[in-house]
Amino acid sequence: MRTLIVYAHPQTKGHCPLILEGIENWHKQHQIDYEVIDLYRIKYDPVLHEEEHYTAGNREISEQNREFQQKISETTKLIFIYPMWWGYVPAILKGFFDRVFTSNFAFRYEGNKPIAMLKGKKAALLVTSGGPKIIYKLLLDMPNTLIKLIVFRFCGIKSKVFQVDKARILNDTQVKKIKKESSKAMKYLYF
Repeated sequence: MRTLIVYAHPQTKGHCPLILEGIENWHKQHQIDYEVIDLYRIKYDPVLHEEEHYTAGNREISEQNREFQQKISETTKLIFIYPMWWGYVPAILKGFFDRVFTSNFAFRYEGNKPIAMLKGKKAALLVTSGGPKIIYKLLLDMPNTLIKLIVFRFCGIKSKVFQVDKARILNDTQVKKIKKESSKAMKYLYF
């Protein structure tokens, strides 16, 4: 069983690429098999197309998204690495959730009762934000709470956010934060 890493950051230098590099190195050092889905590198199409819109009675799922569903099905460990932009995940990651975490894969309904279908999985969310954590705390940590509750808990995945704040300039202080949060994330996921 391999750990699945979903990476949602453009191919530029900065905090998220350093997080990904550290997470990959950690897996190599611990001889844990992993795979990275780099959404920007593969030019993932985040647009939910009409034929996929399941609440309108359509059910078509692309071959690529079926492959992603299969990879998620085959693991119990998920890692998501992304920046927080405008208080939420990048559009490319939101589109990934819309197109991959579909009904009859991630959840289903029995009458009006939602049934989570991805139980037994655990996700570490490594998130960068330009603002300080205190701002998010004052807002009841709404951006992180929404992703944990609305996406992951709804689908049955246990998750925890590890946030690197003030991620505007990559310096020694930020590198230390990245190492600290990444280490905490790996402990949460594996121990």
